Amino acid sequence: MAPHYQAATLIASPSYPNAIAWSSDNLVAVASGHIVTILNPAALDGPRGLVGLRRSDPFPIGVVNREDLFEPCLVPTCLARDTEPCARSISWSQQGFSPNSGCLLAVCTVDGHVKLYRSPIWEFCDEWVEIADISQLLFNYYKIINFGEDNASHLTSQKNTNTEEAEVLGSSCDLQYPVSRRGPGQRKRKPPRADGYIYDGNEDGPDASKDEDFSLEPCSKPKKKPLKKTAKPGHEFVAVNRQGSKDNVKASLSSNRENKSLPLITAKQYACRDAHLSSLVVAWSPLVLSSDKDSCLSRHWCILAVGSKSGNVSFWKLDKPDYYTIDAGVVTSDPMLIGVLQAHKSWVSAITLEVSSADSSKSSLLLATGCSDGSVKIWLANIEGISQCTNAEEVPFALVAEVTTDLSAPVSSISLAAPAWSQYEVNLAIGRVSGLLETWIWNTSSCKIENTNAYHAHDQVVTGLSWAMDGYCLYSCSQDNSARCWIYHENHLEEIPVHTNFPEPKESTDLSEVSNRCFGLTLAPGEQMIAVVRGLDLNLLDQMYQARTQKAAVEFIWVGGQFVGIPLDRNIDVCNPQSAILSNFLWWGSNILRSLRKYENVEKSIVLWDVVTALQGFKKYAPAFMETLMDIWVSALLSGDPHCVSISGPSCSRLDMLPSVSSRKLHLLNIICRKVMLGDHAQHGAGADNGNDTTDFWNTLLIRSERELRERLVGFTFAAVLKRTAYLLKGTSTENSWFPVGVAQMDSWVSMNNEVHNQLRYLRSRIKDLGNRIDSACEYSVQETCPYCSAPVQFESTDLAICSERHTVSRCRASMLLCSVLEPVWHCVCCGGMVDKLLPKSFFTMQASPLEANQDEGSLDLSGPAVPLCPFCGILLQRSMPAFLMSNSPV
Repeated sequence: MAPHYQAATLIASPSYPNAIAWSSDNLVAVASGHIVTILNPAALDGPRGLVGLRRSDPFPIGVVNREDLFEPCLVPTCLARDTEPCARSISWSQQGFSPNSGCLLAVCTVDGHVKLYRSPIWEFCDEWVEIADISQLLFNYYKIINFGEDNASHLTSQKNTNTEEAEVLGSSCDLQYPVSRRGPGQRKRKPPRADGYIYDGNEDGPDASKDEDFSLEPCSKPKKKPLKKTAKPGHEFVAVNRQGSKDNVKASLSSNRENKSLPLITAKQYACRDAHLSSLVVAWSPLVLSSDKDSCLSRHWCILAVGSKSGNVSFWKLDKPDYYTIDAGVVTSDPMLIGVLQAHKSWVSAITLEVSSADSSKSSLLLATGCSDGSVKIWLANIEGISQCTNAEEVPFALVAEVTTDLSAPVSSISLAAPAWSQYEVNLAIGRVSGLLETWIWNTSSCKIENTNAYHAHDQVVTGLSWAMDGYCLYSCSQDNSARCWIYHENHLEEIPVHTNFPEPKESTDLSEVSNRCFGLTLAPGEQMIAVVRGLDLNLLDQMYQARTQKAAVEFIWVGGQFVGIPLDRNIDVCNPQSAILSNFLWWGSNILRSLRKYENVEKSIVLWDVVTALQGFKKYAPAFMETLMDIWVSALLSGDPHCVSISGPSCSRLDMLPSVSSRKLHLLNIICRKVMLGDHAQHGAGADNGNDTTDFWNTLLIRSERELRERLVGFTFAAVLKRTAYLLKGTSTENSWFPVGVAQMDSWVSMNNEVHNQLRYLRSRIKDLGNRIDSACEYSVQETCPYCSAPVQFESTDLAICSERHTVSRCRASMLLCSVLEPVWHCVCCGGMVDKLLPKSFFTMQASPLEANQDEGSLDLSGPAVPLCPFCGILLQRSMPAFLMSNSPV
C-alpha cells in the first residue's frame, strides 16, 4: 500500500516560503530559484513549462546626495548583493483569465518586480509568455501622484526618522538581501571616500583595476542645467538602486548621465519610494461575479493583491476576456489598479483572499494580511463596491478585525476559509517564523475574533498553510522538514497523520529521508492529494549522478483517506473481503463522494484528475468497493435518493431520469463512465465480478447520457434561432447575443433519427416555417465541401465526414459543421472530440432539458461570451500540443 503517489525532481531549490501552488486547471507551479517550474501532475515524467526570470532594470525614482548614501535608511539598499534573479512569491488566478481560458500566473521576484504570465498557446515553446508588468504599472501610478509626497496626509505619515525608516526596510527577521563576502582571489574592498568623489563603474581610467565594483575619480563640476531640485554648491549626487549590484549601479549612473531630468531627493524620500515599489508577496482572489448596471450583463472578474515593503497593498482588477482563442491573436484584458491600502507599518509578508457568503446577495471579499512585525489584519470589501471602482483613489477595503497578541514573531504564512456549513464564521490560520501555529475564528455578524489555538507545531519557520475539506482540517509544513495535518477536536487542534494508505501495492519513496526542509504545500482541486516541495540534502545523494541536477523535489501524497471530522456516508459497504484490507475505506468513500458533489455547482470548473486517478486505482485493486461507491453516487446523482435503485436492478428506471437532471450532472456522469468505469487502462483485479452486466449498464448509461446532451444541444440551438428571429421582428438589438451555426446539419440529424424528443420535432417545424428569414438569425448552409479536394460532403454522422475522394474530416461536436483544417481547433482530452464553434455558458448551466414542457425559447440566456468547454464532458477545451510540449489534464 502506497501513501505516496509520485515525485518530481527540480534542478533548483526554492528559497522562500509558500513556494508551490496548484492551479484550478490542474497545473503545479514551483518557485524554484531562478526559474518557476510548471508541472502537469498527470505526466510528471513528461514535458514541463517554465518561467525564466531575468533581472529587471531599476526604476528611475531619483538621485541622492553623496553624503546621504550613509544614512541608515539606505543601508539595506547599499548592502544588497543579489546577483541572480529568484522567485519570491507565486500565485495562480482562477480559470478563465488566459486567452485560452486557462489560468494566469503571477510571479514576484526578489528585486521586487511582479509580472503576469500565460501559457505559450501559439508560440509552441516551453517558456511561458509575459503579458503584464504590474510593477511598471504601479510605478507609472506613483509617478503621476509624485509618490504621494504632494499630499499632506502622505507627508505627515512620512515624517519619520532615518532610524525608523531603516527599521521598516530591514525588518525581515532574516536578512533578505545577504551581503556578499569576499571570495578567493578577490581584492579587499577599499573604504569609500565621501568628499569630492562619486561611484563610477563606466570609466576605465588608470585606477579602474583597483576595485572590481567601482572606481574613484574626481568629481566634475556641476552643469548649469538645473535639476528639479537644485543641489547645494559643493554637494555631489549619485543614483542608487534597489539591487545594489555592479551592473545595475553602472546602468543607473549611465542613465543618470544621459537623462538629467531625475529629481534630487533626500535619503528618506528615496527609501520611501523604493519601499513602495519593492513588492514581496502576491495573491489572487477567487472568481467573483457581479452585475453591470449599464449593460445588465454579468461580469466575472478577480483581484490580484500585491504587498510591498512599505506596508502597502495594491489591488489590481482583471476581467475575463470577451472571447477566447487558441490561434495567434490579441486578447486584451489589462489589469486595472483600483486601490492602494496602507495595511501595515512594515513589510507585508503574507496575503490571502476569500469570498464570504457567496450565495448571498451581499457577498463580500475577505482579505487577510500578515506583517513582518507580527500583526495580522482582516479586511472586508463589498463585491458590488469593488466592481464599481474605476481609479486607485477609491480604497475598497475596510478594517474589520485585528489579531492582537504579545507575539512579535513575523508572519510567514496565512490561510483563510469561509466554511459553507457556518454562515457567520471564518477560519483564520497564521504561521510564524518561530514555528508557532495559530487558529482564529472571526464572526462576521458580531465582528469579533477569537483565538482557538496557539501551538508550537513546528521547530522552524512555517512555510505553508492550507485549509481543506471546507475548513474541517488544516495542512501545515515547515522549514524543519515536517508536513502535518490538523483537525479541530473539542475546540483545539489535534494532529493526525498526513499520509493515508492507498490500495496500490508498489514501492514508494519517502522523500523526508533525503530532504532537509519544506518550502510549501498545496492542495489538489479535488482535495484527494497534496503536493509538498522539499529541498534535498545533497550530502545524502549520489554526488556524481544526483547532486548535480536534483536540488529539490515535489512530493505528491494521497490524503483522501484521512479522518477529518466530516460525517461518514454509512451506505458504503466495506464488509466484503476485498475492501476489508484497508481500514480507511469509509473515509476514502466519504471524501470522494463529497468531492464529486462539490462539482455539481456549475460555477466550479470541472477538474477531477485526482478523484479520477484515485477511482482508477480502486478499480484495479479493490473493484468491489469502487463499484459499490459508484452505485451510490450515480443513484444520488440521478434521483437524489441513493436507496431508490440498485445497480443490479433494471436500468430503465435510471435512464428515464436523465431528462430531469442538470447538464452539469450529465457531464460528471460521462467523465466517470469514460475515464473510470469503461477505461481500457483500468483493469479488474483477480476475483472481481467481471461479468458483462455491469459493463453493459455503464456503456448504455454513457450512450443515453450523450444522446440526451445532443438533443439538448440541438434544442438549445433551435430555440436560440427562434429567439433571435423574435428579437429581429421587434427591432431589438442582437449584438451581444450568441449567433447559432450548423442549423442545417442539426436539421438533417433530427430528420435522420426517429426516436428524438417530440418537442425537438416541433422546434424543427418552426425553423422550417421561417423561410428566408432564417438567414438573418443564424448560419444555415446545407451544402458542405471537402477542405482537401472541394468535393461535396453529405451529412451522415455527427463525428466524421467522408467525401467522395475518401478524405476524412472531423465534425465539430458543438455545431456538427466540418472542422477547419487550416486553423487550429479546440480538443477535448476526455472524449477526444473536436470543437470549432464554441457555445455560450448558459448551455452548460441548464438545470433540466430545454425540451421539457415548461421550457420555452424566451427563457434562454444568449448573452455573454462563448466558453471553451466540451458540450459532452464540460471540461476545459485546449489546443492539441506536440508530444514534446506540456498540456493540461483536467481529468
